[in-house]
Amino acid sequence: MEDYSQVLEYYSNPKVVEELFNYGRGRWIAIEGISDKRVFVRYDRSNAPLRLQHLDDVKGFLKSFWFVKPRSFYGSVNKYERLSEVKDLEDISNIKYSTPTWDIDNDVDKWRETIRVCKLIVDELEKEGVIKSVYLKWSGRGCHVHISEEAFSVDFLRGHHPLDTAFAIVEHIIRKVKPRLAGLNTSVKIENKIDLKRVFTLPLSLHRQLDYSCICFKPDDIESFDLSWADPRNFRHKPAYTIFEKGEADELAEKALSEVGGYFKRVGLMPSPVEEKEETPELGRFQVMALLQAARCFLLTGDIEKSKSFGLNRAIFYAWAKRRGVEAKPPIRREAARLREKPVEEEKRVFYLGNEAAYLSDDGWLMIGNTKQTPQDYDNQIVKRISGIVPYEEAWRRALEYLKKFPREVLLDQQKFFNQVYKPVRDSFIETVYKKETRLGKLY
Repeated sequence: MEDYSQVLEYYSNPKVVEELFNYGRGRWIAIEGISDKRVFVRYDRSNAPLRLQHLDDVKGFLKSFWFVKPRSFYGSVNKYERLSEVKDLEDISNIKYSTPTWDIDNDVDKWRETIRVCKLIVDELEKEGVIKSVYLKWSGRGCHVHISEEAFSVDFLRGHHPLDTAFAIVEHIIRKVKPRLAGLNTSVKIENKIDLKRVFTLPLSLHRQLDYSCICFKPDDIESFDLSWADPRNFRHKPAYTIFEKGEADELAEKALSEVGGYFKRVGLMPSPVEEKEETPELGRFQVMALLQAARCFLLTGDIEKSKSFGLNRAIFYAWAKRRGVEAKPPIRREAARLREKPVEEEKRVFYLGNEAAYLSDDGWLMIGNTKQTPQDYDNQIVKRISGIVPYEEAWRRALEYLKKFPREVLLDQQKFFNQVYKPVRDSFIETVYKKETRLGKLY
């Protein structure tokens, strides 16, 4: 699907939308767009975790995050009781279920080999008495084997954390399968990727690069599985995740927890800080200025496109002013009374943000000289650069959190913003995000 219009057409299919919603409900959603580097969106414009509450949310995500050209949808390994703010993700008691998942990775042209390895896992689960609650997802390049998170009884989950349980079961089965895997002389990798913020592809999502749909099927279909089932134009998919037997996996979970131990005991809720000094990748003040200016504009206007244009425009303007050794002043000043009346305003060819102003192009983007700064320019010059250091969405979220600490009057004043907001963090903002991100682990 080289033409992005085909991607949008695919996600207009009601069956696709229904499956994304049904499986993703209650999970922390991630969206990946078409880009040279992997760019994930995991928070909405209000900094709340992405979630699916209505069928229309899929269409809403495609529209809201058009600038990353959404292509793939992911859902967390965990399902949550509440998922309305960031702190809900940090509260481990808020995790209602976790889905045991084996990630089988291989080259796509070796898909038959991948399926044979999946069968080893399915056979081992059958020996452990877990049959009805097992399903598989062809993810595009490899396959996932899942046990339904509903396969555990209420009584069992009262005494065991779901994430501990999922981690232990996956690790236990991998240990059982590995000796047999060695005899197959295969390049297939089976990994235990269960962790606090792990996501896996949602059913009927497109693969991030390959033209395959993520289709589900039951173990009974393993022998007849064919890669053609994942053709987005004619996919063969069953909502196999809806079939389970409550309590079927309790005995396996007890055994696995006894032999392996749980996630939190094994890896801890949060890794200890690294003692030795870590080298932080460099990022210039130009990107920090653009990021903070864009976040400032977004908080005051709610317009993400205009905010990107403004952020890049201001970064260029201040860089020019520094090279010329002149004070950065707005091109047009307004009276204080007028500022109080209309803190955000557009006039013909001028855009005001408080007492800071910038010229507009005929099509509404900010400009310096004869060059306009578009949202696409921001993506190319700022988003891609930041994404090479930390996930851009995490940097964006932290920028908004940081700016919300300041009174509105500071955000509306050019000099106060520069001196009180930007200057104190211009050489440390990205470093702070980078260290926070590496200590918490990968966000995707």
